[in-house]
Amino acid sequence: MKNEIATIVKEFLDGYIKYFLKNDNIKIIYFKSDLGRFRNHLKNQEININEEYRRILQERFSYGTKLGKEIYVKYVNDDSIGSFDYPSVPCYNIHDKKIYLNAITDMQNPRGAGVTWFHEHGHYVDAVLGNISYDEVFRKLLYEDALKYCEDYGRKYHLQSIEVVNIIVSNELNDMHLHSAISDLMEGITDGQIINVAGHGDIYWKQGKYTITREAFAHMFGCQFDSERYKEMKKYCPNSLKYFEKKLKTMKGRRQ
Repeated sequence: MKNEIATIVKEFLDGYIKYFLKNDNIKIIYFKSDLGRFRNHLKNQEININEEYRRILQERFSYGTKLGKEIYVKYVNDDSIGSFDYPSVPCYNIHDKKIYLNAITDMQNPRGAGVTWFHEHGHYVDAVLGNISYDEVFRKLLYEDALKYCEDYGRKYHLQSIEVVNIIVSNELNDMHLHSAISDLMEGITDGQIINVAGHGDIYWKQGKYTITREAFAHMFGCQFDSERYKEMKKYCPNSLKYFEKKLKTMKGRRQ
């Protein structure tokens, strides 16, 4: 009996949910949780993963939103990583459909340990779903959210100049963990008029009109696994975030 209970507890910690103990008899109903699937996903990667990095990713995933976790385990394959020691800027490679990142760098990420993993998997999911970020409604909402935030800010503090508003909002985005995604998106939306702790640069945003939606999709997916970054995304981009999540929900029941 004790051994059986010990086994159940171990498997529960490994990500199984079960109901048991009825009239002093053990009755087990196995159901693999999203966290259990994620743990298997990390174990099954073709390239060995640093154990500390594995722990960080599992913890971040465990605190993710229900929607984010469900979409991740449904659409991300076990061979999603091309390299864990990539020496350059992390990226999703559209040619081999793999992610290239540096695990050590992401473990020490000032945006939050493991943030790059989930951001790049946002690009991965977008591609798997057929580049659903290439969406004119999504793009329009991003611009409207940014404009409304700045207009509301100006009215609240009686600021007459948009240049002054841009400077003050830029100064507001001063925390790498909280604001890197917002600073990046604001840079792209405002042609560099609003930016602080992070940004891709002018050349990147000029690649095409859906560059902003592609990047917003990855940022919004990544913030599903960080409640503080999610709160900031909801503050600055409420309607576009709502639209993004509505799109994801329609993908939950889609056949692969």
